[in-house]
Amino acid sequence: MGLSFTNSFVQQIGAESSAKFWDEVWIGGNKLRLLFPRLFRLDKVKTSAIKDRITFAEGSLIWTWDWERNPAGRTLPELRDMCSLIEGYNFGVGNNTSIRWSISSDGSFTVKKLCASIEDHVYSGISQNNETLRNNLIPKKLEIFVWRAIQRRIPTRIELDKRGIDLHSVRCPLCDEDLESVEHTLIFCKHAFDLWDRVFSWWGFGSMTNLSINEILRGNCSTSTTTLGKKIWQAVEWVTSYLIWKNRNNKVFRDTNWNTPVALNEI
Repeated sequence: MGLSFTNSFVQQIGAESSAKFWDEVWIGGNKLRLLFPRLFRLDKVKTSAIKDRITFAEGSLIWTWDWERNPAGRTLPELRDMCSLIEGYNFGVGNNTSIRWSISSDGSFTVKKLCASIEDHVYSGISQNNETLRNNLIPKKLEIFVWRAIQRRIPTRIELDKRGIDLHSVRCPLCDEDLESVEHTLIFCKHAFDLWDRVFSWWGFGSMTNLSINEILRGNCSTSTTTLGKKIWQAVEWVTSYLIWKNRNNKVFRDTNWNTPVALNEI
């Protein structure tokens, strides 16, 4: 997903800390001597501490340097980049060094904040044409499952085979009558189709018709005239799809046989 969990934790150096300017990972995600090697070679005191590089004048922080010669040529872009990186660094108090979580505005880490960050990252990467459908009647993991199903991103055997994963078979593990695509697994497998047929009958929609996965998961089958009614039916469709996938996984990984009445009762 592009989120680096380890690198999201950064040190907050105290203004009087003896941490090394060039050899500590205190900003930029790496040692400054590796980020700016030409400047490092120009420095007269390569082992200097961060506190030796800063002075305070009238409440303002000023960085001081001790170069063997003034940076010029190809070292000037490095100097500009480094100054831009360290400018405005938020030093801690005294010589204390603390750990901050850079993803959080207050620097503190909680599992709740991590989950929210991951969710925001997932949703932000979805275009307007492929929006994640939302329904607050069901858990968010089902919303994510539905989006993945619509995008053909659940690991059916056909999708795994496309990604170069060698499988002994790409046929449906439930019925063994067709290739296991997303559409087959969630709708057209005889076990899934029978379950959908019972769900449709339960809600008074008659028999299951030959619908696409997008029509079902986007709630286009509802005959309700109210927003709440459509939302409830959409939740039933999503739960049904999720439980079909759950039962499929139980068959693959636990060798548990499909049981339509049990699945319907669980829905």
